[in-house]
Amino acid sequence: MSDEIRRELEAARVEARRLAADQQAWRTHVSELFERGRAAGLTTEEMVEGLGLGGKWTEHQAKRAAMRARLVSPPWPFLFGAPPGP
Repeated sequence: MSDEIRRELEAARVEARRLAADQQAWRTHVSELFERGRAAGLTTEEMVEGLGLGGKWTEHQAKRAAMRARLVSPPWPFLFGAPPGP
């Protein structure tokens, strides 16, 4: 009986690894879709709704978009001071 349980546990481990790899591939694919959607002018909410995902995913993607926006367009006036006045 314990040998049977060990085989089932090993099979479950193999299946868990396969599912984890599938999930990572799905996340990569969806992240690429989000980038394409953003480039096409879709909002995060529109894309999440299109995928049928929940609020946590919306929050996560909105935070990622905000972080990317900060990295792409740094606050130059704050780094170097305001431009000289007239």
